[in-house]
Amino acid sequence: MPITEPFLFALSVATLSLLLFNAHLFMQRAVKNQTYYPLAVCFWAIAVVLCQPIVKVLAPDFMIPALILSLPALLCIAPGFWLYVKGLTSNARWQFTKTERAHFVLPAAGLIVAIIALLLPSDVKQGILMYGQDSILADAPAFVRKLTAAVLILTFALVLGWVIQSAFYLIKIIRQLHGYRKKLKDVFASTEQKELKWLTGLLFAVGIAWVITAGNLILDNLFFPTTFAGPFNNTVLLVMVSCVATWGLRQKPGFEELYQETEQQAAIGNEFEASTKYQRSALTSEHAQQIAAKIEYAMLQDKLYLDASLSLPKLARHIHTSANYISQTLNETLGMSFFDYVNKYRVDAAKQQLAHTDDTVLNIAMNVGFNSKSAFYSAFKKHTELTPHQFKKQACAGAGNTEG
Repeated sequence: MPITEPFLFALSVATLSLLLFNAHLFMQRAVKNQTYYPLAVCFWAIAVVLCQPIVKVLAPDFMIPALILSLPALLCIAPGFWLYVKGLTSNARWQFTKTERAHFVLPAAGLIVAIIALLLPSDVKQGILMYGQDSILADAPAFVRKLTAAVLILTFALVLGWVIQSAFYLIKIIRQLHGYRKKLKDVFASTEQKELKWLTGLLFAVGIAWVITAGNLILDNLFFPTTFAGPFNNTVLLVMVSCVATWGLRQKPGFEELYQETEQQAAIGNEFEASTKYQRSALTSEHAQQIAAKIEYAMLQDKLYLDASLSLPKLARHIHTSANYISQTLNETLGMSFFDYVNKYRVDAAKQQLAHTDDTVLNIAMNVGFNSKSAFYSAFKKHTELTPHQFKKQACAGAGNTEG
């Protein structure tokens, strides 16, 4: 079959190639880390949905199966991506369990409908799917007519189900990311490289695409035929797939180093809990005060806050105390997260340097343990209600008045 729209065809080929290549890479990585399995499933599913223009040109005999199988594939995309995000944000090494199967009930229903559709007579499938001619059913046996009607109704219901499913998982992912970023502050003193900000931008783009697609499906099926600007949509899709592929290959689970430390340090790992809810323990008020004193000594005397990669397990090893007890002491006794506690010492050290040196703000930020200028500004403003420049200006003015 001749290519009528070469540019669109080229975009489809590029997108499909990217999907298949990266799905293969994710499958290879999943051997060591199961987090990548759901993303590979997500990419395979998108590839099935998007292969139709290519199949139409290169293998037209397989066009009908490609159309039919796009239904279960479409329903796999959202749960696949959700499980990938869950794996990235889990405070324990993620594995596919029996409880995760519930996420694929809708795709399973779509697969059953697809199998039934594939068993329909060839002329019925071709007439309805390729040409939209339901008149082909006029001469079909009553059983075929009823079965075809049931398949069409179920297909429409599942497509509407996809609209609801996508919105459901979009909200779940947003909530998961919010909770994950709060948990990071109980474990790490620097979180900016683990916050998965790229996912927020991606979700925003996906949300817009979902609204447009859902609106198109509803209008096209219930009211009147609608079309999209093909080149624009295909280009946006290619960019989005490229972003997910790039970041998906670069991104590691936020708590991955804790998994490794847990395996190396079983005594600490078995006691560690990343959530803010604690199991009943023997931590008394007196014991908590002793731990608080040990933490303070580590900060003031050992200046542990200068370590830009400082984490709760690192501090636990340094003061020979359970990570769980340290976290409980910080949250319940001192009323601060690990992140805020460490950054308070960093800000105090930065204040001294701002007041008594002419070093740049960036150098001072790096000197006291921050990984970036933006993180330093954010922490400094939170603890002092001033920007570093405002504080330095006030410090210089105060020093001038003293000399005067």
